Amino acid sequence: MSRLTRISCWLISLTLLSSCLKEPDWSTTPVIKFQKIEKITKVSNDGFGGKTKLDSVIMHISFQDGDGDLGLTEAQLKSSAQYKDFRNFEVAVLHKKNGTYAPITFSPPLGGLMNFNFNPDQKTGAIEGSIAYSTQFVYAFYKGYSPRFTPTNDTLKFQIFIRDNAKNVSNTVETDPIVIFQN
Repeated sequence: MSRLTRISCWLISLTLLSSCLKEPDWSTTPVIKFQKIEKITKVSNDGFGGKTKLDSVIMHISFQDGDGDLGLTEAQLKSSAQYKDFRNFEVAVLHKKNGTYAPITFSPPLGGLMNFNFNPDQKTGAIEGSIAYSTQFVYAFYKGYSPRFTPTNDTLKFQIFIRDNAKNVSNTVETDPIVIFQN
């Protein structure tokens, strides 16, 4: 077989294989899955000339969205009143006390806005990926978060959901428990 024939066969095979790949048939409502939660404890300036410990909690989820309309660009935010006060990443906090988890209200609430477009070329179509969200708990301000918190060893879980630009709400996932304010 000549070199030209082999290259032609290879190109034809590649074309046939690529035509077999079809876009996934996912829902236009996002679907998320919990991946992992981690905590990094570090020492930082407390703003008063001293040092304090803080726990940085990082939550990881994966997502799939059938039409790829996740995240917003600055232009979309500025041009449309429908996105005023829009939040597309929501996190609820559950605190364990006496063996039972109960919600804690944070002000402002955790989560916020994914202010970048996950599909930067602006094409519609299925996308998937992962998101890591981080929040911090400062040991010196434990009572500022909630009167339920104690100086050491509070156990938390988080419930997460996301919204796409059409305001379709994903399923809610719950993280594994994590202990903050450990000595």
